[in-house]
Amino acid sequence: MDTWGANVKKPQRKAGAKRAEAKRPEALGGSERAKGGPAKGSPAKGGPAKKKPVKSRLPKSRSAVSAPATSKAEVFPSVGDGVNVVRVSRILDAPAAAILRAIIDTDRRGWAPTPLYRVVSVLAPRFVRLALPDGSEVSIAITRQGNTRCGVQVEHGKIPANRTQAEVHREWMGCLAGLAEQLDAEWD
Repeated sequence: MDTWGANVKKPQRKAGAKRAEAKRPEALGGSERAKGGPAKGSPAKGGPAKKKPVKSRLPKSRSAVSAPATSKAEVFPSVGDGVNVVRVSRILDAPAAAILRAIIDTDRRGWAPTPLYRVVSVLAPRFVRLALPDGSEVSIAITRQGNTRCGVQVEHGKIPANRTQAEVHREWMGCLAGLAEQLDAEWD
């Protein structure tokens, strides 16, 4: 009766075979230093090797944004071309995929200021751009804060002249609270 490994032979090394470590410079007759030159990155001949600075792959305008522990809102005045921008952020206790589904899914739009918005672009699960019926644009960025927490940053631009920034700010604070309640109800 065979047992595991009873009939398995271990591979034998051939008589003339050298080990892989024999190919290292130390095994072939010394280090590079002994051969007359410093090894790459060694402190000999001029000190330690200098490291090149690592360049960031992100554009300078997209720096890392850390979401606050509580909800926060900022109102920025128009830049001069008549375009007003309102930015609101909040931490939600839900995964990024669930937040994205609640934004995109037409059956789950009860939290939004109007359920008639159009999804312009999506970079799942981090970014959504929406177009509202009044001609304004909304960008929503989702940043993970662990496995089940995310920061949601809303930027509402091209606000019509008949609406104030404070009004839009209050509206988005209520919308994010509604989104948090909707997600809590789905996860319970």
